[in-house]
Amino acid sequence: MMEENSRDNRRQGKRWQRKRTSSSSSSSSSSSSSSHINNLDDGCLMHIFSFLPPIPDRFNTALVCHRWNYLACHPRLWLRVDRSVKDLSQPGVFPNIETAVSASRPGDTILIAAGGSHHTSNIQIKKPLCLIGAGELPDDTTLICSRGSDSE
Repeated sequence: MMEENSRDNRRQGKRWQRKRTSSSSSSSSSSSSSSHINNLDDGCLMHIFSFLPPIPDRFNTALVCHRWNYLACHPRLWLRVDRSVKDLSQPGVFPNIETAVSASRPGDTILIAAGGSHHTSNIQIKKPLCLIGAGELPDDTTLICSRGSDSE
């Protein structure tokens, strides 16, 4: 009889410990992770976002909240080629692909505006870049690259 009571006590103790361990670890980890990431300054968060692949991760990051939208869509993370923009003094906006590539840093993402064809010739990209065409359909952005006779 005593042996059965001690077994029951051990089982209850194990259940209690498991429940206590799982609930305390999950509540502390969820509260600490959510509070720490939002305490980071904008520059640090933007640096973290720069390591995310542009599509879909960086795009989805912009959906979290207003602050993350501002940071994930910051011109430093997304350079734009847009021929229709008249004010080229905006940071990160370029009239053509060549100037955007020249201004980019390794790992940058260049968004090419939808509408029409973008022509470029003799362009050599010697750094890791991501070029993304805008628009809902694949034909919304066309990039035409031609090589001159003196290119490699």
